Amino acid sequence: MAMAGPQEPRTTRVFIETGTDARSALDRLLARSGLIARLVAAADAASGARAGFPIAIKPNLMAASAAGSADRTDPALVERLIAALAEEGFGTVALVESAVKGLPPVATVARDAGYTGAGYRIADLSEERVPFHYGGVLGARDAGRSWRDAAFRISFGKAKTQWQCLFTGALANLYGCLPDADKLASYHGTGHEFQECCVLLADRLPVQFGLVDAWVGGDGRGSHAHARRARGTRTLLASDDLLALDWVLGEKMGLDPGLSFVVGEALLRWGRVQVVRRGNTTAWRPWDNVRTGKVASANLLEPALRRPVTRGAMRALGARGRRLAAWTIQ
Repeated sequence: MAMAGPQEPRTTRVFIETGTDARSALDRLLARSGLIARLVAAADAASGARAGFPIAIKPNLMAASAAGSADRTDPALVERLIAALAEEGFGTVALVESAVKGLPPVATVARDAGYTGAGYRIADLSEERVPFHYGGVLGARDAGRSWRDAAFRISFGKAKTQWQCLFTGALANLYGCLPDADKLASYHGTGHEFQECCVLLADRLPVQFGLVDAWVGGDGRGSHAHARRARGTRTLLASDDLLALDWVLGEKMGLDPGLSFVVGEALLRWGRVQVVRRGNTTAWRPWDNVRTGKVASANLLEPALRRPVTRGAMRALGARGRRLAAWTIQ
């Protein structure tokens, strides 16, 4: 019997949009990338009724760092996307996020960030836990109902540096769909490292489309609890393949994207992808990345920081210590 040769990498496109106005750039990106057409096709294939077609959007919201345009997906862009969906008759949209131990509740963070809830609902996945079998390193764990039951899932990540996985984008953003609030205790450690949990979630509950808000990115070499520097790049990105999307994002940051633990785990699970880049591929300058040595040190220190006594001591240091103890890769 003939042996099968190596599998050819799949080919996918990543769209890069720039301009002078973020909302207009998003409108162009949605048209170029075909997101609305994909949604229409998915709804038609399901039942044809767009109004009741359940869509879940995961923005980057529960960042441990101080609030700011460099740390979270811009709510104005997310609500612009939801308005575009409403214009096409899609009326069942959930904005999803999960709680993080040590941070305010999801509803409070969303309100303070500027989300209005007009035309959509805000779902705290930690408050709507349902059984789900992920298999792999997670096995039988809970999932959030709005994410599990969505017919179309969208990750709307934020472009920013991160001291434990080098940078975050559309894939690391999904870490916030894991519903346990104490994420350091539940989704880190030998046998279930954070990158394994994050990519396994994306594999078992697939995301149909990804966007990254890099209009005002966040760079700098601090910890996840340290506010990032706001870096205006005037860039938005989109793709139906989150691995390809984050790969191009890493290139825009001037990095080898494969050095990210999350991107590396995705490569191991899904294999190589042939990326067709549509737009300005020039790396951002200036852009200040986390050094790989700091990423290695953070991961070496993590086992000690998972201990309750250590986290308690960090929380006693004040607001920044409490954010550090939250230890989320979002």
